[in-house]
Order: sequence, then structure tokens, then C-alpha cells
Amino acid sequence: MPLFFNQHQTTSTLNGVASGTTVGMAAVFVGNSNKRVVEGLSANLLLDVETSTLTVAARWQVSNDKSTWIDLAHAPNNPAAVVVGTGTGGADAAITLAIPALEAVYGYKWARIALVTGVTTGASADTYTVGYSYRKLS
Repeated sequence: MPLFFNQHQTTSTLNGVASGTTVGMAAVFVGNSNKRVVEGLSANLLLDVETSTLTVAARWQVSNDKSTWIDLAHAPNNPAAVVVGTGTGGADAAITLAIPALEAVYGYKWARIALVTGVTTGASADTYTVGYSYRKLS
């Protein structure tokens, strides 16, 4: 069962992305009703939020058709997605973190991490690279 690191990468900016927008990343096939194909799924984020007061949160989403996405609640009390980056007018260093998938992703065929912007509109200096790490099951 080989390990895969930082697969299915998405790199872009939040230029022109309005507050309250959800930006979905690449999807990972988790398995179907007969077989799970990955375990230990996590998202690797490299996030540089430069625009003053812009916030970026991350949340897991799932799908069975890879087109209709459902947000996963963070059990047990369903809190909102946690802000992982806040811009302070160019003073921030890039943030690197891994966000483990919730156990519920394994009940769906597809999973992805999504970034959610808040407070203000993003700019070209607000960048991200997102990939996934997991163990591939045979």
C-alpha cells in the first residue's frame, strides 16, 4: 500500500474572488460501494493571504457524482469551517498545514477540500497551492 504525497495539486490566486465564495479544489476518488481505494486522506495547503482583512477558511466537501458537492459538518456540534489564514496588508508569511479528512468522506465516492473567502475580495497576491496525501489501497 504505497503512500502518495501532494497529489492532484491545484495552484491559483484568489484574485477577484468575492467574500463568501467557495472555491473547490481538485477531487479525489475515495471509492465506491464495493471498495475503498484510499485511506488517511489529508489536504496539504500552502496559503499566502496578503489582502488586508481577507479571511480564508477550509472545509471538506463530498460528492457521489463529482458535480454536486455537500459540505461536511465538523462533528460533534457542527461548528463553521475554521479560518486558516487572514491577510494583514502584506505582512503575512505563507501558511503551510495539513488538514485531515473527516471520517465521513469514506461514505462517498469523491472528496475535496474547498476554500471559503470572507470579509473582502481577494487579489492576485492571495495565492494557494493545495494537494492531497493518502495511502493508496490495492
